[in-house]
Amino acid sequence: MGAHLEAGTGHGDDEGGRSIAREAWAILVGVSMAQRRVWLEAGQAEGLTPPQAISLMRLSPEDPRSLGDLAKHMHCDASYATALADRLEERGFVERRVSATDRRVRELVLTAEGLAAQRRLRAAFTTPPLGLDELPEEDQLALMRIAERLAERADPDVARSLGMPVRDAPVG
Repeated sequence: MGAHLEAGTGHGDDEGGRSIAREAWAILVGVSMAQRRVWLEAGQAEGLTPPQAISLMRLSPEDPRSLGDLAKHMHCDASYATALADRLEERGFVERRVSATDRRVRELVLTAEGLAAQRRLRAAFTTPPLGLDELPEEDQLALMRIAERLAERADPDVARSLGMPVRDAPVG
């Protein structure tokens, strides 16, 4: 924490635009970005680019997603979502099927190979950074409480796609 920040003043920014919350978040983002190599290697081991790996992580065996849903989640156009789905299908990770509720819609359904690859990716994405498991248990529990409160306010679909527990309603 910056020396100029006083304890108990974490709600607002000082004149320089800094706050305890901002500094803490910057540190967490830095730690997370340091894990990027692990995530990239996990995707490469599956023969996937980062967007393809993220797309695979987005899929649920219980709730097949349409290409339109994938495009929305990936913030891309339909043609790019189709290209992502093509690669996942080439790798044997998904099959395209006609939706049970709308014959015009094609859904992406995870195959057994896709589910196994998804598990491996999740394991890589959720591997804690070095040193986290060495912190005292009370610090780990405090971090867990903070992470849960933040996850409650995050995009629940993204959190679920990473295998994070998400409560149905945010806690005030």
